[in-house]
Amino acid sequence: MMGMTSAGMVTMVGAMPNPPLGFGVNCDSGASDLLCTVLGFTSQGCPFPIIAKGNTGIPKYFDGHIHYDDTPDLMADYAVMAQDCGATNIGGCCGTMPNHLRKMRATLDSQPKSQAPTLDRITNRIGPFSSLNDGTSDTTAPQPRRRSGCISKTTAEKSVINP
Repeated sequence: MMGMTSAGMVTMVGAMPNPPLGFGVNCDSGASDLLCTVLGFTSQGCPFPIIAKGNTGIPKYFDGHIHYDDTPDLMADYAVMAQDCGATNIGGCCGTMPNHLRKMRATLDSQPKSQAPTLDRITNRIGPFSSLNDGTSDTTAPQPRRRSGCISKTTAEKSVINP
């Protein structure tokens, strides 16, 4: 979004005299893009806690209000993948409701951390990416991806779940 990959951000910030206490990503263009950002952080051996707070899909204006499509089951899949990507604090952003958080928490409690998912696994389980760059390098991924518009946040960030 800002012209730098998440991997590049870790390298740049690692050279600062006063580094942050953690790295985080929230909202984004959807959970798939957020997971790529987390993968970019961990690809550089990020020594800091990583926070992942995905929104519940791409916002859509429908019948006079903003609507988010992602179900609690999909957000539970996102939460497990975020954990497997290396996130240490996992929660939700725009569109996240208590039923999403309950399902995410229950799923995280029942599934131990595993190896990081591939980009194909992310798109197969969570959905396509909005960016041509996977966030882990300056090269672009080969498959075509959707593009989404930009919309301002309509809800406050929700509670963080610590796996």
